[in-house]
Amino acid sequence: MNLPTNGTLDVFRVMPEFGDRYKGLLVDALPLIRWEIDSSTHPLPGSLVADWHGNVSASVSDYPSGHVVAPVFSRKLADETRAAFQPFGTYIPVHVPDGGPDDFCAYIPEVVADCLDHEASSAPDEAGEIWHAVFVPDRIPSDAPCFRLTDNKTFVYWNGWAARLIQSLAGPDNVELRLVWSADPTAEPQPRPMGF
Repeated sequence: MNLPTNGTLDVFRVMPEFGDRYKGLLVDALPLIRWEIDSSTHPLPGSLVADWHGNVSASVSDYPSGHVVAPVFSRKLADETRAAFQPFGTYIPVHVPDGGPDDFCAYIPEVVADCLDHEASSAPDEAGEIWHAVFVPDRIPSDAPCFRLTDNKTFVYWNGWAARLIQSLAGPDNVELRLVWSADPTAEPQPRPMGF
């Protein structure tokens, strides 16, 4: 099930809302990063581990982690996105203290796209962050919910239709969409969408 890219083509980073209302997850993504950088040497991990952070007595969002490498979904959000997202990636369990075996999972995009406009974009820094990303519209894999870049295989970039779907399912107050790039020349991207 592919969802249409209604309207303007745009790219986001999806973030949980931070604050005292929620506790979040800190994910150990190193095994995943190794696979993303060199899948011929390192296998895709079968699961990831995470720890709680923030207000431990607060509730948990359906999108509880802001990790740029490993988007984490609640079981509910995973079930609601699986039909649209699974053709383009893999869901793997995320194990947390005092959590059930399938309470959370990470969505791992398998789509790697050469869609960065190198002349208009800033170069990746030592951590791989591209502060100012400009994309070539006809090279963006817009049918996929998200993608990684040939220039940075670890950071996840979400197409607008998928980012808005996550926000609508998890609740607009629970998810922040940071605009990375838009085909609309009047749109203003976040100054540093992939940073904290």
